[in-house]
Amino acid sequence: MSNHEQQQPAPRRGKVLEALARAERQVFPRPAPKSAKAQVKFLLTRAKGSTKALAERLGVSRRTVERYRAGTLTAPQKRLRAALVEGTESEWQPQVRAQARHQAAASSGIMVDVTAYFGFTWTGSSNDGRERTITTAISPT
Repeated sequence: MSNHEQQQPAPRRGKVLEALARAERQVFPRPAPKSAKAQVKFLLTRAKGSTKALAERLGVSRRTVERYRAGTLTAPQKRLRAALVEGTESEWQPQVRAQARHQAAASSGIMVDVTAYFGFTWTGSSNDGRERTITTAISPT
C-alpha cells in the first residue's frame, strides 16, 4: 500500500471504488440477477453446483442454499442479501469486465470526476474553503 493510500480515509477510497464498479457495470450487455433465487442459481453455477462451497462462502447452511435455489425462501436477511449481491456482481460477466478494463487501458484511460473541499477554514476571507469538482484522466502509463 502506498503512502497516499494509507493517508486517505477508507470511506472516501470506498466511494471511488464503488464509482469505478458502477462504471464497469454500465458496459454489461445483460443486467445481473436481482432475485435471491436467480442469484443463488448463478452463484451455484460458478461454484460448479456445490451447495456446500456456496453455503460456506455465504455463511449459511447447505439447506438454506437449497431452499433459495428451490424458491421456497425468497426474502433473505440483510447480511445474506449483501453477500448475494456482492458475490453476483463480483462474478457477473468477467469477460465483459476484462474487455472493458483492457479497452480503457489501451485507449485514453479512465476519466475520474471527484468533488473535493479545498481551502482554509477562516471565514470571511478569500481563502474560504470551497467545494471544487475535478475531472482528470488516469492514463494506463
